[in-house]
Amino acid sequence: MLSSKTGRSRFAQMLTTEQTKRGLTDREVAAQYDWVQQTFSRWKMGSLPRQHMFASIASFLNISTDMVAELVEEASASTGNTKLSAAYGPTRVHGKVTDRKAGKYVFEAFNQGRKRIPEGRYAILVDTRVMEPALLVGTKAWLDPAVWPKPGNEVMVHAKGGVAWLGRLVSLAEALATIEAGGKEMTIRDVEAVHVIVLSERVAK
Repeated sequence: MLSSKTGRSRFAQMLTTEQTKRGLTDREVAAQYDWVQQTFSRWKMGSLPRQHMFASIASFLNISTDMVAELVEEASASTGNTKLSAAYGPTRVHGKVTDRKAGKYVFEAFNQGRKRIPEGRYAILVDTRVMEPALLVGTKAWLDPAVWPKPGNEVMVHAKGGVAWLGRLVSLAEALATIEAGGKEMTIRDVEAVHVIVLSERVAK
């Protein structure tokens, strides 16, 4: 295990160690296990997988699914690593949960009331359980509008009127986006932007 000075969880380190041992790129690992490449990359940076991914991760690490669950739980209990967030520079927190069951947020107008959707990197506070265990309540998540959204990504879907929904992207076409959150799928209309979560970490209390 890496020194605690690195701020990385055992889970993230084990992924990196196994990948290095096999001499594979992120793309090659993701292709072998039917993962989204960006998702695997984020796991190594501190994001946590959802429970339905545990079996394939166990296969990759050659450990039991119970052990994967323990590693994820251990990592989620961590207060996170400020070095990771620092890599994304200063980011303003936007959005506020208005419906925890649906993972619905509202984004207030800013820039003298002319805009509701952030254009640069920004952060949200996760105050809903719809994305557990990947994103636990109390997690801070960073989003990057410059990253093109792909199915499997954890995203914030912005619609008209400053409303947005947190979920895992299932499909995106024209002004329609289908996401999965809380074990259910929902289709959002009048989509104005879909922003990908590029990093998440627990916030120290």
